[in-house]
Amino acid sequence: MSKKILVLTGGTRHGGNSEQMADAFVRGAQAAGHQVVRYDAGFKAIKGCIFCETCYKLGEKKACSHDDVFNELAPYYEWADALVVVTPLYWYTYTAQVKAALDKYYSLMVAKRPQPIKEAYLIACGAGKDDYKYDAIINTHDLIARDRGWENRGCYHVNGVFHKGDIQQKYLDELEEIGRTF
Repeated sequence: MSKKILVLTGGTRHGGNSEQMADAFVRGAQAAGHQVVRYDAGFKAIKGCIFCETCYKLGEKKACSHDDVFNELAPYYEWADALVVVTPLYWYTYTAQVKAALDKYYSLMVAKRPQPIKEAYLIACGAGKDDYKYDAIINTHDLIARDRGWENRGCYHVNGVFHKGDIQQKYLDELEEIGRTF
């Protein structure tokens, strides 16, 4: 069964490790016949939520009254039935851009908009070589999924990657296969 997958990325380096990981997952998912939209939040000047609760009050295309960048992402949240977050690990969690994009999901809740996402998956990488350094992001991912009633499809993370190109091909091959079987 074909899925509509929103791949939300947080990397800020073109050709970086997390971008390569996202590319691999997307290749696999598309090869399996899934519809995939990739939104590269890491390259956007997305602002954090200020809890004004004026979401969609200025019109159908104004999910956020204060951030036009988020307004281009919001329709994809309403379209997708699966969310895959791909991010480098920054201080044990998402990049600021991914965090802002996830915080602004709140606009759909405030405005009682369609929320078809049913499942979520996390893909992360970082320079740290210890698995415990991923505990916070994995727990946050799980809590978001539970709160929204999404099936948590899990987490794939790669330790010890820092410089562009540190990601090994075997991990990219595994991610492509995960995309195919997602």
